Amino acid sequence: MRVPRGVALVTVLVALGGCLAEPTLPTGGAGPTVAMDVVARGETNTSFLSAWAASSSRAWFGGQGGVVLGWDGQRYQAETAGVTETISGLWGADADHLLAVGDGGSVLRREDGAWSVDTTIAGVQLLGLWGLDRSRYWVVGTGGYIAQHSATGWRQMSVPTSTELWSLWGRSDESLVAVGNNGTVVECCTNGAWQRVSTPTAQPLFGVAGDGAGRVVAVGASGTILLRDGSGVWRQVASPTPVTLFRVVAVGNGDFTIVGDGGRILRGNGEQWSLASVSGPGENLRAVATAGGRQFAAGWFGEVLDDRDGWQVQHTGAVLFGAHVAADGRGLAVGLGGLAYAREAGAWRRITLPTETSLYGLDGPNASQLLVVGDSGTILRREGDSWQHESSPFGGLLRSVWWGPGGRAMIVGAEGTALVSDGAGWRSTSTGTTGFLRHVWGHEWVDLWAVGDSGTVLRWNGAQWRRLETPVRALLRGVWGRSSRDVWVAGEEGVVLHWNGARWAQLPSPTSGALRAIIGDGTDIWVVGEAGGAWRWDGQQWSTFSVGIPGLLIDIAGGSGRPLVAVGELALIAEGRR
Repeated sequence: MRVPRGVALVTVLVALGGCLAEPTLPTGGAGPTVAMDVVARGETNTSFLSAWAASSSRAWFGGQGGVVLGWDGQRYQAETAGVTETISGLWGADADHLLAVGDGGSVLRREDGAWSVDTTIAGVQLLGLWGLDRSRYWVVGTGGYIAQHSATGWRQMSVPTSTELWSLWGRSDESLVAVGNNGTVVECCTNGAWQRVSTPTAQPLFGVAGDGAGRVVAVGASGTILLRDGSGVWRQVASPTPVTLFRVVAVGNGDFTIVGDGGRILRGNGEQWSLASVSGPGENLRAVATAGGRQFAAGWFGEVLDDRDGWQVQHTGAVLFGAHVAADGRGLAVGLGGLAYAREAGAWRRITLPTETSLYGLDGPNASQLLVVGDSGTILRREGDSWQHESSPFGGLLRSVWWGPGGRAMIVGAEGTALVSDGAGWRSTSTGTTGFLRHVWGHEWVDLWAVGDSGTVLRWNGAQWRRLETPVRALLRGVWGRSSRDVWVAGEEGVVLHWNGARWAQLPSPTSGALRAIIGDGTDIWVVGEAGGAWRWDGQQWSTFSVGIPGLLIDIAGGSGRPLVAVGELALIAEGRR
């Protein structure tokens, strides 16, 4: 049951052995006006499938929903391409003349900083694009489609295959190669025609590039790497990874870079390959480009890397799931694929943690002593400057952690999991539920609270969990309190509950949407959730403080003299301002 916004406060009796007097909620008085200011965020969380660079300070990345992200040497900025198709190919003759193709058959042109549709090819998903100059370029797509543009316009070319063609590259009008499904390679132009050539694989091939000096490399599924050198014959060479490889670019003569799943980046001469060191969350990479001595790679969740100081993430729109702010103002935010940002001296910067696993919850007595939990049973412990993995008796998703005095800690997660530690290893403890437990909070070790699916609230007495009935069946996502007689819970459908030590009261909802986290201080309660919403309860009413983005805010931390920090989609970090 949800109490609609604007309706008088409703109290709900819970069967605790008799009728109880209606509880009085803390009022705290109207606090000072607080704004939530965005201090860091990504431009987009679209997944990129294409990239092209004009110079070391000018590059573009194309992705789902017609999104194109531009880099001007100073900042990344989303551009409007005017279509909703996935931008599957990018190529330019120079920085002032850029072309793109979409999987809806559109060929797009960027001139004078604006995108427009140049032509639309009906019935074809365009998957790749390559050119030689402003008038000569080619597109490939489904059904073995290849079309050429010249000074006289477009013409479809005859191709001896009907399979999807994903990529093409060329040195001249008479030296072109396209690759596709089932190990397909077609070459042009013997006697002015495309011909299919033999390859040693049936794996899908997604990318092809040549160095202009005789070596051409094609890459594909299961780590497949093919090389054609002076012999003109395609042969398979050893790959240092089994993951799917999507794109390849020639950096120079006999010098290539390949990108693929799991954030893999390979460097090699065509014959021999090695994995490059990459600092990042390991998102799947789908595009690579180079110009002016700099390389760029792009992939899922708006991730863009470059190699100016080794391969490092320069832009991401991935989700941040959890945050922690210590008494001294230092903080840590964690998220998808091990994404992490640290707050030092009032500023946030990206850092690398020793995992590519998604991280969800964190807690600790200070910024130098932290526990961080995540997917696949991941438990990381920070002591000083050192991070260590700890063994978990549960291999599933761990969602939240509480770390209290004496090194005692509790972790909760999927399948009703609760893990207990006294500082020397972890053991499972029964919760009496198989539902997902999404958050744990406690005032002291003998009084911990956990919330989860279907209105679940559990209470720990230092030895065992027991269930408290609630007046709702909504999914509950956050719990926080000032004491065992002043506990607050938030969840889906705008649910906010208060426990006064005897029974629950349900507050008017600040929103009909999902609330993802709750925290407070001596006077106010804060919740965050959908549509970039943050709401403050002053004891009498809700005040709204939007961060100005449509994405989800997933966690809120700090308060009680510490900076108030909210995190969420688009790698967003917002801070409270008084």
